[in-house]
Amino acid sequence: MNGDRVIGGYTLRRLLGRGGMGEVHLAVTPTGGLAAVKLIAPELARDPAFRRRFEREVAAARRVARFCTAAVLDAGIDGDVAYLVTEYVKGPDLAQAVRDQGPLSGGNLEALAVGIATALSAIHGAGVVHRDLKPANVLLSPLGPRVIDFGIAQLAEHRSLASHGVLGTPAYMAPEQVRGEVVTEAADVFAWGGVIAFAGTGRAPFGSGAPGEVLYRIAQGEPWLDGLDEGIRGIVARALSKDPRRRPTSQELLAELVGGSPRLSAASEVVERTWTVPRMPAPAMPPGGPVRAAGDGGSGKAARKGGRWRWVLGGGAGALAIAGFAVSRLVAPGWPYEAAFGDGWAAGTSAGGEARAAGTGYELSVNPGWRLWKSAPRREPDGASVISARATLAGADDDNGDGDGDASAYGVWCHGSSSSGARYDFLVSGSGLVSIVKRGAGTDGATLYGPTQAAVNASAHAAVRIVAECGENGTGKVALRLWLDDRLVAETADADAPYGAGEAGVIATAGAGAPARVRFDSFVLRPKA
Repeated sequence: MNGDRVIGGYTLRRLLGRGGMGEVHLAVTPTGGLAAVKLIAPELARDPAFRRRFEREVAAARRVARFCTAAVLDAGIDGDVAYLVTEYVKGPDLAQAVRDQGPLSGGNLEALAVGIATALSAIHGAGVVHRDLKPANVLLSPLGPRVIDFGIAQLAEHRSLASHGVLGTPAYMAPEQVRGEVVTEAADVFAWGGVIAFAGTGRAPFGSGAPGEVLYRIAQGEPWLDGLDEGIRGIVARALSKDPRRRPTSQELLAELVGGSPRLSAASEVVERTWTVPRMPAPAMPPGGPVRAAGDGGSGKAARKGGRWRWVLGGGAGALAIAGFAVSRLVAPGWPYEAAFGDGWAAGTSAGGEARAAGTGYELSVNPGWRLWKSAPRREPDGASVISARATLAGADDDNGDGDGDASAYGVWCHGSSSSGARYDFLVSGSGLVSIVKRGAGTDGATLYGPTQAAVNASAHAAVRIVAECGENGTGKVALRLWLDDRLVAETADADAPYGAGEAGVIATAGAGAPARVRFDSFVLRPKA
C-alpha cells in the first residue's frame, strides 16, 4: 500500500488502460471512495498552451449534468502530470459487450438509444461537443448506459497532439470531420447513429478496414443498416445524414424516442427504471477481476444469467413510450451534490464583504477584520457528511511582510445554521495553520483543534484541496476530521451539546490589517460512506 502513487490527492491502485492521451487508473479518493483518474501524457502536460486549453475544457466538462454520463469530479496539474478525475462506473463498455454476447434488439436497444441521447442532450446543454462518441466510450452500468470522455477529444485537436493522431475514431466520425470542417453538435448525433447501428447489428454502419477506406465510405457511401430493428432504423438513418443540417438535434432524438418532449431528468429515470443488470454492492477496495472505469482502455464483464447479458426491460418498449408522458416529476436529488456556483449560491455585498460567482467558481472578498461565510443551496444528508472543496487564497493581508497572508484563513463548514450562526468551521491560514472551531450564536466560538502548523502550501495563489468530515451524532458526540491535499491534518470530537446535520458551506476570514480574497473552484457535499 505504501508504494501506491498519489496524484492530486488520489491514490492510484490499478492501471485500467492506456490511450492516445495517457493512462487511466482506478483510484481511491481522499474520503475512501473509488474514482477513475486519467493521467495526461507528461510531454503534453508540460506544454503551456495545452495547460490553458486543458483548464478551459475541463471547466466546460464539469458543467455537464449527470444524466447518463460519468461525471467529471476533479481535475488539476500535479507537477508535470495533468489529471482528470471522473466517476467510477462499474460495468463493461458497449464494444466489449456486443463482441462477447451479440447485438441488442427491441426494448433493450431502445433503452440504450434513449440513454445515449439523454447523455448527449446533457453534454450539448453545457455547450460541450463530445467529438469522439463510440461504443468504447459507452459504459453499461447497473443503472444504464453512461457516456464518458466528453470534451476530451477537443483537447486532442490541439496542435501538440497531432502526432498522436487522436482526432476521433474513424468508424464513427461524421463526414464534416472527415473533410476537416468545423465540428458541431451535429457530429455527435451522427456518431449516435453509428453507435446504435453497431449495438443493433454488431457492425459499424460504414464497415471496417483501413482507416482511409472507412473514411471514404463515410464521406461518399450509404450506411449499411440491414438487420437493424425497424422501430429505430428510421431515426438512425436520419442521424446518419451526410448533411449536418438534416440530422435531428440530440433533444429531437430524445423527444422522438420517448414520444414527447421529456426533461432530461425524466428521460434518465426511464433508463434507470428499465435497465435490469443486477446491482452488485460496490467494494471498499477494487476486486481483482476486470472492470471498466470512466476512461480509455480496459474491458470488463457485466453480470450474466443463463449465459446472456441481463438487459431485459421490465416493461419493454412500451414502458419507454408511456414513461415519456407519465414521468413528469423531477428525480429526487441524489448524492453527491456538486456546486454549480451560479445556481442558488448567495451573491451580493454586505458589511463583511462581497460574495459572487466568478466564471465557474465562487469568490469571497472579505473586508478587514471580518468573517464571511455562505451556505450551499443544499442541506446536508442525515447523519455523517463529507465536504470537499478546492480553494485558492487569491489575495490576503500580511502581518510580517513575507507574502503568505498570515492573518487570513479559509475553508469549509458543516452541521450549521445560517439563522443562528452555529456551525463547525474547518480552517487553513495563509501560513499553513489549521484549526477546527465550534461557532455559536453571537460568540467568537470555541477552538476544538489547533491552530497547528500543517506544513502545506496554503499561501497566496496556491490551490488547496480541503476535505472535512462531520461524523455521526448518535453516540452523543460528533467526530471532526480535516484533510489537506489528501493528508489528515486535524482530528477531534465534540461531546458538549454537539450539532446535528444542517447546512454546510464555505468560509473566508481577513485579519485587521487588510482585506482577503478567496476563490473556490469546487464544492462537493456527500454522505459519509
